Amino acid sequence: MFWLWFLLAASQCALLYILARKGEGLPQLIQKEAEANRSVPENKWPSVGMIVPVAGRDPRMEGALRSLLSQDYPCFVPVLVTAEENEPAAELIGQLKREFPAVRHVVAGTATGCGQKNHNSLQGIAALGDEVDVYAFCDSTHRAETDFLRHLVGPMARGEASFSTGYHMVEPRDDQPVTLAYTLCVMLMRYLQAMSAFTQLWGGAMAMTRAAYVKYGVGQLWVENVVDDCSLSALLQVRGAEVRLCHGALLHTDAVNHSASVWRGWMDRQVLFLKFCMPGQWKLLGLMCVMMIVPMLCAVLAILGWVVNVGGGAGVLLAIFWLAALISALHAWRCLLSKPVSLWRWFRAFVDAVCMFASVYRHSLNAWTIVWHGVRYEVGKGGVVLRSERV
Repeated sequence: MFWLWFLLAASQCALLYILARKGEGLPQLIQKEAEANRSVPENKWPSVGMIVPVAGRDPRMEGALRSLLSQDYPCFVPVLVTAEENEPAAELIGQLKREFPAVRHVVAGTATGCGQKNHNSLQGIAALGDEVDVYAFCDSTHRAETDFLRHLVGPMARGEASFSTGYHMVEPRDDQPVTLAYTLCVMLMRYLQAMSAFTQLWGGAMAMTRAAYVKYGVGQLWVENVVDDCSLSALLQVRGAEVRLCHGALLHTDAVNHSASVWRGWMDRQVLFLKFCMPGQWKLLGLMCVMMIVPMLCAVLAILGWVVNVGGGAGVLLAIFWLAALISALHAWRCLLSKPVSLWRWFRAFVDAVCMFASVYRHSLNAWTIVWHGVRYEVGKGGVVLRSERV
């Protein structure tokens, strides 16, 4: 047991150090992307249909949509899609259309055999037809820099790839435990994305050529699936198609007073969508869960055993070395944050994140349903929607 603990603790700290180094190198990669994009003549950029499914009325939504509609891109058609004509988001779209006349508002209706987001995206594509060369998909609550769309579409403009993806980073506006834990989780996923073995589409910022959309039958896939990105990533892996990660296509997510229930719901989706669509990666995620939780539990038990005179000093010594290595790795991560955070609060965020991760993964073992935007989906293998109901 001691050597298993040692192996898991060493692997955990090594992974955190490797990912920290990966995070430190991202600004240079973004700069290289920008230089490559500047070499593309203005008349060589493909026309883009930017499809944004919109639901609810998140306080961040107006600023996020304005940033997407203000892209420095020569030819793009923004399509904002709601499920209903009179929902709160539709009122905001009406206001934005007065400021951005090019905006198209598509009312998709209620989804019946797939996830509502998939249905909204498909209706947005139907509204565009063959009018554009590239379909880009974005979430409605993340802020974008003015060159976001150029970064996302750059691989298509240079003829290097047919599918591309970006990601997002959380900018914590407070130092509450849940806000910081959520920030850490997104950082982990972003840095894993930067490792080619784990690169896959993220539905909040992804693009594909219209030809690739047809070639790979994306419409036929989404029309019966609960999720867009994981289902398509699984298909592309089977077909051997490359997904190009665009480091500069980075959206910004403001987080303030983040609630535990919202965080839990988000983590449920990250884990369950992998289980439904990419079971191999879900099993790897289980190994990561073990690697994260076991060293912490063993360290606590070793220290408690020492306090009550049970167990040997080797366990306590390993716990101390593990804690020192972990804090050093977390310090490296803390230096990558957009605002200063105390090391103690960052360490607590790590503990909270690991505990939440373990709880969510345990729940996923027997789960074949998921609740998303007020709809409960019963899901089969491959992410196929078997039944849905509003809750």
